[in-house]
Amino acid sequence: MKIAIISKSDRIGGGASRVAENLATWLNDSGHSTDHFIAYNYKDPLSFQNSLYGEGFQLKLCKKIHQKTNQYGFRELLPVEYWFNLNKILDNYDIVHFHDLFTAISPITLALTSRRKPTFFTVHDCSAFTGGCMYPMGCENFTTYCHDCPQLPQDGWKNKLRDRTREVQAIKRWVAGQFNIRYIFPSHWMHKEAQQALKFKSSPVVIPNGLDLSVFPVVKKAQAKTSLGIPENRKVIAISAHVLDDPRKGVKYAIAALQSIRDLSPFVVAVGLCNDELKQALEGLEFKEMGYISDPELLAKVYSAADVMLFCTLADNLPLTVLEAMAASTPVVGFSTGGVPEMIQNGHNGILVEPTNQQALNQALRETLLSPDLEIMGEQARRDVESKFSRTVFLEKHLQLYQNFEHSFSKTDLESVISTAPAINP
Repeated sequence: MKIAIISKSDRIGGGASRVAENLATWLNDSGHSTDHFIAYNYKDPLSFQNSLYGEGFQLKLCKKIHQKTNQYGFRELLPVEYWFNLNKILDNYDIVHFHDLFTAISPITLALTSRRKPTFFTVHDCSAFTGGCMYPMGCENFTTYCHDCPQLPQDGWKNKLRDRTREVQAIKRWVAGQFNIRYIFPSHWMHKEAQQALKFKSSPVVIPNGLDLSVFPVVKKAQAKTSLGIPENRKVIAISAHVLDDPRKGVKYAIAALQSIRDLSPFVVAVGLCNDELKQALEGLEFKEMGYISDPELLAKVYSAADVMLFCTLADNLPLTVLEAMAASTPVVGFSTGGVPEMIQNGHNGILVEPTNQQALNQALRETLLSPDLEIMGEQARRDVESKFSRTVFLEKHLQLYQNFEHSFSKTDLESVISTAPAINP
């Protein structure tokens, strides 16, 4: 079985692309020949990674066309990556598996690919079923039809011209309902959200994200603290986000909670890109700024040094940050948002409270730090990752799904769908 994994970028581009690169790596390690096609490179490619758009002029043209259609509100409308490159190499693969499309890949590319090969799509954010936004952030328009998008710039008549969210969402609905694409959701929460907007030709499935636990050896927290120059006797709280001032990550709630326990003299470890405003907000707290960490071993050491992970996201699927903290035997305190409750159970391996409830968050953080069961919760978090979210579990579920879907894939059935679908030509 030869597999093509397709995503927006390599692992540096964010959690969704990291999942894609991990899957490609693990498939190759297990003996299943896999190539990973990426639209945007942020590091030197691995031996099995290739450009989705092709090279040279072709690469520049694909990027330019996507950028141009986006300016007029039609996010990734034209399947240029299929026309210029993907259609030429599809016959080399038995399975094609797409990941994050946002800003890089047209949903119509999935439809065209599914006419020829068993096609899978892991949905890492809500852009797979909205008119374009990654998370609606309280907007319910996507459940009926997207329009008057509150996330578009509010600049009068120009905004009206660019609000093509209804048309873009209609295309995504057509793709899901008319083509034999197997949608994969990392969380039950994301699956339920998608069901409010899409009808599926093929029954979707939930496969949670997985971690390579060999990167997260079980170490004593005192040892991890010492290695980072943190006093052993200090309670350490980690906060993390790719960009720490991203409003969706709710870092302002985390900072307010940290300020509320200054009497406990916590030591804060900040993982991510901190701006001056954030540093000023942490004034009065002793903290260590780690920046963006690309080295998985250093990341594991930082999370192992933490006694608590404070994770206050306001919208998320099944974030890797939570799994990584759990793998490092670190309980999580935060908001019961999105797929997070599918990983964290109160009093078991952490504590979650109602989103944006600052008082409840402050109290939960204080109680967790002072709990005599803090170490026990961390140990349970590690066991939960081992049993539910390991590399082995993740890989086995994908291989089983590939094999079952490949056997049921029928070109004749697809042809009956294609005959009734609108023509798509460059």
